[in-house]
Amino acid sequence: MVSPRRFRIIICRGPECGDRRGSAQLHELFRSSLEANGARDHAELTWQSCFGRCTQGPNVLVRELVSDPGGPALGTGFATLPGPRGVTALYNRTDAGRVERIVEQHVIGGQIVREFIERPGILHSVPIGSRQKDS
Repeated sequence: MVSPRRFRIIICRGPECGDRRGSAQLHELFRSSLEANGARDHAELTWQSCFGRCTQGPNVLVRELVSDPGGPALGTGFATLPGPRGVTALYNRTDAGRVERIVEQHVIGGQIVREFIERPGILHSVPIGSRQKDS
């Protein structure tokens, strides 16, 4: 069952991590997945020129749309948990294999896919929430 919540899926279209790494294909894959899962009316697809995380791209921001956000959100920059501002996450290294899971788990299920989120400024990092220690 599709959640009655609404989401905005923002795909990076910057020249370094978006266009060179297939952001146009990602846009089409998200559109197809939303349609296949009956969620097209619950999500809008849009572009952003850059998220400033090019080494981790292509990046996709999934933001729940809420009627009263209650002011600016301050947080870690990785993800926010459900609450008055909704469920929001910036997914890194998004590829065709990750699209379906983001749609099913985040857009339909309302749960962040934490293993697809990395800390900023690191080429390859341990996913958020992992208990592995840096060596």
